[in-house]
Amino acid sequence: VWRRVCPSCHAQHFPRVNPCVIMLAVRGEQCLLGRQAAWPKGRFSTLAGYVEPGESIEEACAREVREESGLTVTAVRYHSSQPWPYPSNLMVGLIAEVEGEAAPDTTELEALIWLTRQEARDLLEGKLDGFMTPAPIAISHHLIRYWAYATD
Repeated sequence: VWRRVCPSCHAQHFPRVNPCVIMLAVRGEQCLLGRQAAWPKGRFSTLAGYVEPGESIEEACAREVREESGLTVTAVRYHSSQPWPYPSNLMVGLIAEVEGEAAPDTTELEALIWLTRQEARDLLEGKLDGFMTPAPIAISHHLIRYWAYATD
């Protein structure tokens, strides 16, 4: 069990969990991926960030997308969640519909790329020359896969 109980007052204490949003920004038939300079060459992923105190999941999604790409979120759909043990994060996976012109905030991201569904499929299958996606263990990979193979 992950709780501790105070021997004096019997209060229960649980470890801190940091909520994070991780979202695939989509516009029509394209999705947006970003790249941090510290990542291996060619690696791109979904956008992500911490939920600030007092923020809803949807507000955090809109703020992070705006900060990292300059885009405006128009709708948010929940996809899934993933505990990420280092450092005690709970990743809330979202699909974020966006509008506007994308430009990377170079303090967090060095580049952004728009991909079609076919390009996203090629990326997942290792066929998009010079580019790679996070490993299948990561929720980012699952968000991209869900969208790339969606039939709606």
